Amino acid sequence: MNIYSLSAIPNTVYDRVMKRSYGSRADILPRVQQIFEDVRKYKDRALFQEYEKRFGLTPSFSLKISRKEIKSAYKRVDSSLVQALQQMIKNITKVTTAQMKSKTETAVSTEKGVRAWREWRAIEKVGLYIPGGKAVYPSSVLMSGIPAMVAGCKEVILCSPPSDKGKIPAIILVAADMIGISNIYSVGGAYAIAALTIGTESIPKVDKIIGAGNALVTTAKILALETTSIDMPAGPSEVFIIADESANPSYIASDLLADGEHGDDSACVLVTTSSDVAKSTILEIEKQLIHLPTASRVRESLRKYGLVAVVNSLEQAIIFANDYAPEHLEIMTKNPVAVSKKINNAGSVFIGNYTSKSAGDYATGANHILPTGGMAKSYPPLGVDAFGKWMQIQECTKQGLKNIQKTIEAIATVEQLPAHKNSTSIRFQSI
Repeated sequence: MNIYSLSAIPNTVYDRVMKRSYGSRADILPRVQQIFEDVRKYKDRALFQEYEKRFGLTPSFSLKISRKEIKSAYKRVDSSLVQALQQMIKNITKVTTAQMKSKTETAVSTEKGVRAWREWRAIEKVGLYIPGGKAVYPSSVLMSGIPAMVAGCKEVILCSPPSDKGKIPAIILVAADMIGISNIYSVGGAYAIAALTIGTESIPKVDKIIGAGNALVTTAKILALETTSIDMPAGPSEVFIIADESANPSYIASDLLADGEHGDDSACVLVTTSSDVAKSTILEIEKQLIHLPTASRVRESLRKYGLVAVVNSLEQAIIFANDYAPEHLEIMTKNPVAVSKKINNAGSVFIGNYTSKSAGDYATGANHILPTGGMAKSYPPLGVDAFGKWMQIQECTKQGLKNIQKTIEAIATVEQLPAHKNSTSIRFQSI
């Protein structure tokens, strides 16, 4: 990898790094639109045809995973993994339950006899998408499923692509069962998103779709927005590290590699005030890559969207980070808390040398489903709030309505809406 001075970085490199893999979706949009049309027209048949095309299988089974299959999955999962899931469940549940405490709002009296407030309600039916393909993600089951259960969603539907043997990995089924999710369907990609959006004979239409995926999944979620809410258009993983001379290059390298192994479209960025740290980090990357079976896709992600840049000051790094708006932002400096206070745009912030990327991915209790591609400028990380919505309520006594009658009638008159005026006036007319 080359080391650039951020103030003198070539425009082509800067544009490539800022854009990441988020180019025009024009090349895949027609394909996803066709998938939606097929699912709309053929329902389950479209999903079965995809099974046959991908796995050479003619499905003679239900898309829904049976209780028997879920129970048998435990026999194929090591007890140490179950214990790890238990700790994750405990920590994620603690963080998510704390978020529920803020879901109350005090009524405000705007006039005597007039009150307005909001009450939080869970979304009744949500769909969770758990990606597959290059890896298996039981952690994503917990990150999306636990907030849904804590929020009190009445129906939680989980879709995940099968492996090359046509089965959902056992660890996915176990993770889902451990948090109480039983409606699990063996379908992935844009087909799963289309099914959750439209509904088929097997898979119900949901009110909101949660979960990250590849470019096809992300495009499908954007198409789903016409009729169905989504959490965020989350796509390929990305990490941005701010470091000064106090940072440990081996730690920096390990976290860059951890993000890069998600896929060859991941984005890995280091911005440091120290040229020595930059040089040492590159040496550490090569040293650690030798031992990684995922090295080929890490190298490709670094080649495509990676950057090591030296800045003149931490302030310059902060400005660049806020513009980049990363999914994961790690701060390895002498005073990381002070730096974090100046960050406005990031999905999740990792403070200090010992808050590893994998800690946030798995075990701190914070959520790892985060906005990517610069969307951290406007989207929050996934939390319990994504599984509900505020419902507005107001109440007027007779005197309260009288206190605002003139305002209502004046505005209704200027807007030429006589029935609006009458809906208040009639309540004070003599019978």
